[in-house]
Amino acid sequence: MENASFHPLDYVSVLRRRMWWFITPVVLAILLAAALVTWLPRIYQSAATIGVSIPSMAPELLNQQARISPEERARSITQTIFSPSVLERVVREEGFDKHMPVKEAISLVRRSTAVAWVKPEQGQPAGFDQFTLAYSDSTPEMAQRVANRLADVFVQESSRKREVRAEETSAFIGKQLEASQQRLSVLEGQLRVAKEAYMGALPEQTNANVAMVTGLQQQLETNANTIRGEQDRLSMVERQIEAMKAGAANEVAVPGMPATASPGAIRVVQLERELEAARGNYTDKHPEIVRLRDELKAAQASVAAEQARPESERVATLRIDPSYRALLADAERARLRIRELQRQESQIRAQIGMYRARVDSAPRVEQQMASLQREYDLEREQYSQLSSRKRNAEIAESLERSRGSEQFTVLARAGFPETPFSPNPQRLWVVTLLAGFVIGGGLALGREYLDRSIHDARALNDIDVPVLGEIPRIANLA
Repeated sequence: MENASFHPLDYVSVLRRRMWWFITPVVLAILLAAALVTWLPRIYQSAATIGVSIPSMAPELLNQQARISPEERARSITQTIFSPSVLERVVREEGFDKHMPVKEAISLVRRSTAVAWVKPEQGQPAGFDQFTLAYSDSTPEMAQRVANRLADVFVQESSRKREVRAEETSAFIGKQLEASQQRLSVLEGQLRVAKEAYMGALPEQTNANVAMVTGLQQQLETNANTIRGEQDRLSMVERQIEAMKAGAANEVAVPGMPATASPGAIRVVQLERELEAARGNYTDKHPEIVRLRDELKAAQASVAAEQARPESERVATLRIDPSYRALLADAERARLRIRELQRQESQIRAQIGMYRARVDSAPRVEQQMASLQREYDLEREQYSQLSSRKRNAEIAESLERSRGSEQFTVLARAGFPETPFSPNPQRLWVVTLLAGFVIGGGLALGREYLDRSIHDARALNDIDVPVLGEIPRIANLA
């Protein structure tokens, strides 16, 4: 037999049969709500509105402060409000410490304080932020007073804390800068000592050393050419001196002859030429030719006598001759000049060796000084960064002292709460009644589901039992 469909009126019959299962939880919920509304302690909440004023200085002077996000600012504000210094000051100024220990009072104020960020409204200028600072208490007067006290203390402590933080930051960076300067001075001293020890062989002096080697080699070549010229000149002077010592008659002071011949030899040559010229004009018996012949014989005899003299006598005579003495002086000067040039050549070769050694040792010196130079460069870079941070910290400190950066101000002081924040009667009634209806309906349906008794013919159809007749319910007339 097919099961009969469930009719909506069956819920009414179920509700009629299980009426007390439904009514009892609803009544209990009403009683509970009335009791809660009557006896729950009243909690009042008062809130003050605090705004962040726009900085009066140019944004580029505020560094990171001008780019702080609302989330970071909210986190910083919450940390400042719940800091022990702010809460302890509020506790002592409001007299909480007279009734309980300071730590318990701080914990109580922290639990009763709430911070909420106010979402910017439409048309509100950019950069203007605000938040609410609420405090809850059993009395409206205390809630209002403590909320205002929290707002005032926060504004004062925030300004003082920012100024102190700026001063401490500047002082801390100043100490780091001083320590970095001392380390930099030590490294500069070590680097200076190392450079003095390797002066001339430093890597940055390699190009100069190579240029010096090239210049010295050119100077050496020039010096060698000068020495060869002086040696040639000395050889020529020495040959002239030897010729004068030998007294060669064919070397006369006439065009085509060297200037080192003796006066007698010169006289012989002159007479021979005069005689040759006179024979072209006169006969051999002419008095002029006879005279020239006699003088020539006398001059030749004088030269022969001169050559027949011992060499020592001839040298002694030559020493008196100014031309011979001039040749000797010229030869001595040439020898001195050659010795000086040779000494310079030795010095140049030594300098070339020294500069070449410097060039060869430059890579080794560079490797030895690499670590010290790298440490010095890193310290110098750190010193430059600390100097920049020090200037920024001093600017921030000056801004905080002049109140040129963003500041916190109380936009709206906490008002007197007329109605309690907790409990909310309307919400409490709605919640308890809703819970009573849900519990009552659940109990009624659950009791009906667990009941296995048959109340009408529909239930007999469900178990395939034929229905022969149905007796209606007889009302009790009494």
